[in-house]
Amino acid sequence: MEQDTRVLVSPVSDGDDPFLQNTEIRLAGYYRRAAGQFMEQPGADSALLLYCMEGRGFAEIDGRVMLVNQGEAVLLLPGAARVYGADVEAPWSLIWVNFTGRVTEFLRERLDISGEGAVLRQNLRGAGPLLEQMLDVLAGGQDLMRRLEAASCLQLVLLRMTAANLSAGAQRQYVERAKEHLLAHIEEETTLQELANAAGVSKFYLARIFKAHFGTSPMEYLRGVRMQRACDLLLETDLPIKEIGRQLSYHSSYHFAQCFRQYAGCNPSDFRRSARKKRGRTSK
Repeated sequence: MEQDTRVLVSPVSDGDDPFLQNTEIRLAGYYRRAAGQFMEQPGADSALLLYCMEGRGFAEIDGRVMLVNQGEAVLLLPGAARVYGADVEAPWSLIWVNFTGRVTEFLRERLDISGEGAVLRQNLRGAGPLLEQMLDVLAGGQDLMRRLEAASCLQLVLLRMTAANLSAGAQRQYVERAKEHLLAHIEEETTLQELANAAGVSKFYLARIFKAHFGTSPMEYLRGVRMQRACDLLLETDLPIKEIGRQLSYHSSYHFAQCFRQYAGCNPSDFRRSARKKRGRTSK
């Protein structure tokens, strides 16, 4: 879409159409590279969907400012104040839709939204073309059949977004279970298979979704946690370095020192000496 579009849709006069009782569009539009955009509006009786086609934007939800990237969407439920705008360096192009209907309660329940709304982080291919089709249909006329066609486009987008983000929620549960098991067994030898068993998924699936969430593999994450624990023990205790390594499941002092050097850039004894010296200087 090359130019800004704004479509005002008047509510159906009798309100008896069962499809529109589920999803009814009230206002919709498109902003292309909305540089300088900042919107601050009171709560309304309709829900608001913002879909970022390109660039970046932000939205305030439950008092927190959330960054919104390309392919992500903001859903603000009825009653929520609307505070959102474009990123300064890369202003977004977005399609926005105000809508009402029973679908709003469906979204609240299925997405487990307890506050004003949510940022739907899962990139959804096909949402942009469907929302553009919705705008094209409404721009061509406001008769009942066009409203029904436009509402069906929006409803399909909302259902697909819900399904994609429910899947993401399940993935978060799996990786959190693995992380909890990992942190509870930091002083024990732990394998990827044991983490996968704790999460309830295959080790190959866990490795993939864990890296997607944390940017590293489960075992690399465990290594980082152990090294941070080693730093704490070196600074806070007088335990021999060999004993610290043993407590963190390193049976070889050489292996422990090698891993620590990769993490901290120095060997454990140098780290202890330097860290304590700095602490003594700071406390004076």
